[in-house]
Amino acid sequence: MASHHTFIVTISETYISNMPAAVTQLESHGLEVQQVLGMLGQVIGQAPDERVKELKNLDCVKSVDSERRYKAL
Repeated sequence: MASHHTFIVTISETYISNMPAAVTQLESHGLEVQQVLGMLGQVIGQAPDERVKELKNLDCVKSVDSERRYKAL
């Protein structure tokens, strides 16, 4: 079974005004969208690790970053 991680996808400037189209593209390429941050131009969701390269190559995507979690010592 593929490992799913949470990713923060930054949307390219040309798609920020059409976030629904960007979200549709992301979902059709394997991202399970959890949150859309329209004002920031970001989408947060989960996807299998092997889909990241495919997501990064979409026209609507500026960058894909892994969510990082920190714990206090």
